[in-house]
Amino acid sequence: MRDDILEKLYSNPVYLDYLRNHPKWYYYLEENPSNYSIFERKVKEDLKITTYDKLERAKKQITTISKFIEYFKLK
Repeated sequence: MRDDILEKLYSNPVYLDYLRNHPKWYYYLEENPSNYSIFERKVKEDLKITTYDKLERAKKQITTISKFIEYFKLK
């Protein structure tokens, strides 16, 4: 595997852990280093760390808090 790809992987423990749990990506990254961007996107989708996922989590938290506030206002 190319040195620049290895540096990127070792600098991000989340990506490295994902790679160790999904070894097929060793092959894909070794064969074609340009697959790194696809690898990044796949990691973010599987671990739900995309911007969309973060916004959805925040939305759920706000909804929960607003329901608690409404509940306590009624009492």
